Amino acid sequence: MSTRKLSNEEVSALIGGLNDGSLDVGTGVGDAQDYKPFVFGADDAGLLGDLHTLRLINERLGRQMRSVLLPMLRFSPRISTLPPETRKFENYLMGVDSFLSLNTARVDALKGTILMTIPPRLVSTLVNTFFGGNGDSPVTRASEFTPTEERVIQIVVDGSLRALEDAWRDIYPVSFEFMTSEMNPAFTSFVEGSDQVVVCSFVVQLPFANPATIDILYPLQVLKQVAPLLRSKIQRVGDGRDEAWERKLREGLMAVELNFSPRLAEPMTNIGELLNIKVGSVVEIPAFEQVKIYVEGQSLFNATIGERDGKMAVRIAG
Repeated sequence: MSTRKLSNEEVSALIGGLNDGSLDVGTGVGDAQDYKPFVFGADDAGLLGDLHTLRLINERLGRQMRSVLLPMLRFSPRISTLPPETRKFENYLMGVDSFLSLNTARVDALKGTILMTIPPRLVSTLVNTFFGGNGDSPVTRASEFTPTEERVIQIVVDGSLRALEDAWRDIYPVSFEFMTSEMNPAFTSFVEGSDQVVVCSFVVQLPFANPATIDILYPLQVLKQVAPLLRSKIQRVGDGRDEAWERKLREGLMAVELNFSPRLAEPMTNIGELLNIKVGSVVEIPAFEQVKIYVEGQSLFNATIGERDGKMAVRIAG
């Protein structure tokens, strides 16, 4: 079948023929054509295009995730981010172990949830190094985590969710709230097995053990709400505010000295009196009831004359 698009003239002629009846509605449709039924919601991530911005979010998260693991590993691990990949959720579950940490978090801004998976071997490594080991500890159990391991998982999940919020902040402000944790993929309540998910993988490379992968899964329908932002290659940087620079600028402005001049009176005289003025002459100056305050030559306030601590003063009136 030809993929050439119709020109504007051809489209106009086609519509005109359909309107005046010169063309039948079935014109150009082959009887032997096979048609594939379309199911809404079953499209793949190809419609989202290249998720360039999601890759940037993952790179930021990978850098910040080092500080989450650092207190337990006692060194800064190397974390590599893999390109986002779209799969059916059931296909993803077929490729993971039957025992791992699966943690769901609610994302109210995107009206959905995300799933974070942590392999048990990484959990055992974190516990081992935290208590002074060399990190090559095997998985202690294959059916459940110990209370210490569960606490380590909670620390990693909470820290990763806060880092993920920071990674998303410049793109689309969101907040992640931890919901549930599960150890058996069969009991995970996330999405239907036939639903499409976007898998973001982070490979934690350790010098004394094989790499371990942390996965973050987004339902495809959740990301469709912000698809234009995720496809964009031009990013805005926050709200353009640098709090440290703003504070220094404010302090610098507050230290600027200004000429503060109350104008107490404006005596009037004529040329004759001015010519008769000599050393020792006295000129009467009637003071204003309302004194104008000038700052660098600009009239800003009205004031009244008074006294304070034995000195002449002015009170700002408005």
